Amino acid sequence: MSKGKKRIVILTLFSLIALILITYQHNRIPSVFFRVISYPYDVFNRFTMNIIMTSRELYDAFDENKRLKKELNAALMEKQRFAEIVQENRRLKELLSLKDHLPNYVATAKVVARGYDRLLNTLILDKGKNNGIKKDMSVITPRGLVGKIYSVRDDFSEVLLLSDPNFSAAVRLQKSRYEGVISGTGHRYCILKYIPPEEWVEKDEVVVTSGLDGIFPPGLLVGVVSSIRKEGIEFFQDIKVMPFQADTKIEEVIILSN
Repeated sequence: MSKGKKRIVILTLFSLIALILITYQHNRIPSVFFRVISYPYDVFNRFTMNIIMTSRELYDAFDENKRLKKELNAALMEKQRFAEIVQENRRLKELLSLKDHLPNYVATAKVVARGYDRLLNTLILDKGKNNGIKKDMSVITPRGLVGKIYSVRDDFSEVLLLSDPNFSAAVRLQKSRYEGVISGTGHRYCILKYIPPEEWVEKDEVVVTSGLDGIFPPGLLVGVVSSIRKEGIEFFQDIKVMPFQADTKIEEVIILSN
C-alpha cells in the first residue's frame, strides 16, 4: 500500500473515532441532566402513589370493619331474639302446665303496659270481656298471686296489683292456720293484718289465700312472712309479707273465676 493510501485510512479511522466520541458526549450530557431534573419528580410521584395506595387500603379496611360490625350486631340481635323466644316459651309452658290443674281457669293474658293512673299500681292486659274476663277475677302467675281485675273493656282489662294500698285479700298462714287480711303498702312488701299478739307466727311462714272473701279461690300462694313485731302492739301484730311474685317481673298471667 502506498504512503498516500495509508494516510487516508488513518485519517478516516481517526475521524470515525472522533465522531463516536463526540456523539457519546453529546448524548451523555442531556441524559445526566434529565436524571438530575427528574429525580425530585420521581420521589414525589412515588410518595404520592404510596399515599394513594395507603389511603385506599385504609378505606378498604374501614369498609370491611363497618361491614363486620354490621354483621356482628345482626348476629347479636338474632341471639337476643332467640333467647327471648326461649324465655317466653318457658313461661308459657309453666302457664299451660298450671292451667291444667285449675278448674276455674278463664284465660291467659299478656301484660302490654303499666296502668295509666299514677295513684294506682296496675297492669294492662291484652284480654277483656270478649275473652270472658270480669271484674274482681283473680290474676296469678306460676309463682303466686298478682292481684285482681280492677276494670274491664271489650279487648283489654286492668289489674290492681297486690302491692297497691287499695288491694286486700283474705289469707291464711299455711303452717299455723291463722287467718287474717293482707293489704298492699305501695312498696315491695305487704302487711298481714288482724293477727293477735298471743298467736305464734314464724318468720318465712308461707301465706296463702283462704277464700273467705268470696273473691280469691283458696290456696293461692301469696308470699312469705319477712318480719314480725309484737313489742308495743296492743291489738294485732305488725307482720310484713314479701310476695312471691314481684310486680316488675310479670309478662304473662292467668285469670281465674271467683
